[in-house]
Amino acid sequence: MRIAVFGAGSTGCYLAALLSVAKLSTSIVCRERIKNAIEDNEGIHITDYQGLDKRVMPNALLTDTTGQQFDVVFVTVKCHQLPEVAQQLLNITHAQSELIFMQNGLGSFDAIETQMAQRRCLFGITPFNVLQNGAHFHKGTQGEFCFEQSDNTQFIAQKLQDSGFGCHIYDDMKPVVVGKLLLNLNNALNAIADMPIKAELENHAIRRTLAGAMREWIAVAKAMDCELAQFTKVKPAKVPVILSLPNWLFKRVASAMLDIDPKARSSMWEDIQVGRKTEVEFLNGAVVKLGAQHNVPTPINQAIVQSIHKLERGETVDITRLAVMKS
Repeated sequence: MRIAVFGAGSTGCYLAALLSVAKLSTSIVCRERIKNAIEDNEGIHITDYQGLDKRVMPNALLTDTTGQQFDVVFVTVKCHQLPEVAQQLLNITHAQSELIFMQNGLGSFDAIETQMAQRRCLFGITPFNVLQNGAHFHKGTQGEFCFEQSDNTQFIAQKLQDSGFGCHIYDDMKPVVVGKLLLNLNNALNAIADMPIKAELENHAIRRTLAGAMREWIAVAKAMDCELAQFTKVKPAKVPVILSLPNWLFKRVASAMLDIDPKARSSMWEDIQVGRKTEVEFLNGAVVKLGAQHNVPTPINQAIVQSIHKLERGETVDITRLAVMKS
C-alpha cells in the first residue's frame, strides 16, 4: 500500500510521522520550504503533552508529483484550498484509490464533490491540536485520529494501534464531523483571546461565550435533526452547561478538559499569527449559515466570525467585549 499525505501543515506532518513510525510506506506532498526543514532536521520530530518524543523520516518528501500514484491519500490542506488541488489529487490517484479528506468543519467538500465522483472519497477528523515549530510538531491536547471505515483504513488503524497509537474507525462519519464541530468552535475564540487554550478555559467570561456559541450549534443541529457524536466524558448538550460553571466548580468537575499542554493553542491562532487565511467560514461561519437556513439565531457565532475577519485584516479585537456575549 502506497500512502501519501497531501498537505504538509501541522496535522499532515504529525499524521505522516505516525504512519511512518507504524512502518507504513508514507510520502508527503509538500512545498520546498517544508521539505528543506524536514531534511535539515533529519526527519519529522513529534512530541505530545504526555511524553511522546520521536523523530522519523517518511519514505519520500515530494515537491513534484509527476508520475506518482498512490493507493491511499490523506488530504490535509485547508478547507478553502480544496478547489485548487482537486485536479492534482486526481492525477496522483488511480481508479481504485481512496482519498481521505481530513478537513475541519462543514461544507468544504461541496466545491469539489462532482469532480471527485470518479474516486472513492472518505472522511476523517483530527480531534486534537498540533502546533508547528519548524520540523517539530507538538500535540497539545487529547484525542486520536478518526477515519471512515474501509479495508484500507482498517488496516492502517491496526498498524497504528500495533505501534501504540490510538485510532478510531467509524461506519458513518456525519455524526462525528458535526460532533467535532462543537469542539472546533473554540478554534476561533482561542485565536481572538490570543492566549493558551488552558488559560482561556480558566477564564469564566470567555468560557461562557464559548458555551453560548456551542448552544447555538446544538440548537441548529436539533433543527436539522442531526446527531452529534460524543467526544467528551459527557453528552454534547452537557458541555455548555459545564463550561458555564463558576471557576472553582469547573476546575473540579472538568479536570479532564484542563489536562492539556499549558502552551497549546488552536491552529486558527497559528494562522492569524502568520497571516494565513483561516477556516472560520467552515466552522463558526457554517453555524451562522445553517442557522439562517433553519431560522435559528446565531449572534455569538456571527460575532466571532466578524472578529476573526477583523484579525485577518490586521485589525485588533477586544476579547473582553466579545466575552460579555452569552446565551
